[in-house]
Parts: sequence; C-alpha cells; structure tokens
Amino acid sequence: MRRKKVSDGDKESGAMSGKKRRRSAEAARENRIGMTVIFFVVLLLFIVLLFEGHRLRAQIAENDARTASLESAILAEEERTASLESKRDYMQTDEYAKQAAKDYLGLVESGETVFRRAD
Repeated sequence: MRRKKVSDGDKESGAMSGKKRRRSAEAARENRIGMTVIFFVVLLLFIVLLFEGHRLRAQIAENDARTASLESAILAEEERTASLESKRDYMQTDEYAKQAAKDYLGLVESGETVFRRAD
C-alpha cells in the first residue's frame, strides 16, 4: 500500500477541523445544558401557574358564595325598609293617633265602656 504524503497545509487544515469539531461539540453541550435549564424554568412556571389558577378558582368560588349571601341580606334589608316605611305611613294617620291614645293614655271615646280588673 502506498501512503499519501501529507503536506504541511493538509496538517494545518486537519488541525483546524479538529478544533472546529471540539468547538462544535462544546457548543452543542452548552446548547443542551441551556435547553435543559429553559425546560425546567418553563416547567416550574407551569407548575406555579397551575397552583395559582387553582387558588384563584377557589377564591372565585368563595367570593361567589359571599356575593350570594350579601344579595340575600340586601333583599332582607329592602323588605325591612318597606315594612318600616309602611309602619311610618301608618303612624302618620289619625287612626294610629287614636289607637296610641287609647293604649298609652287611656283615652275613652263617648259611648265606650271601660272594664278594669280588680286586683
């Protein structure tokens, strides 16, 4: 077999390609490490967002229940307000004034008979 003579130029280009391969291998390794780090960061963010989403859904449910409770309380207060307004209107009538005078002051109109208990 014959060996081919390697010139100095071929040696330099062989050395250069070896350096390039090493740089390429290092770059690929760094790239893999970088991609792995990015993957774990994205995974961590996904997990955090998942838990935050769950917490927010629970808070929304709690707020909805509180809103329903407050709305029923508002309805009860509106009914109470209507009842008080009705009572106020009644208290401004002459009929109420007569009834209050009878109950608190003992007013007796003509033709009425008063019965009292003997102690």
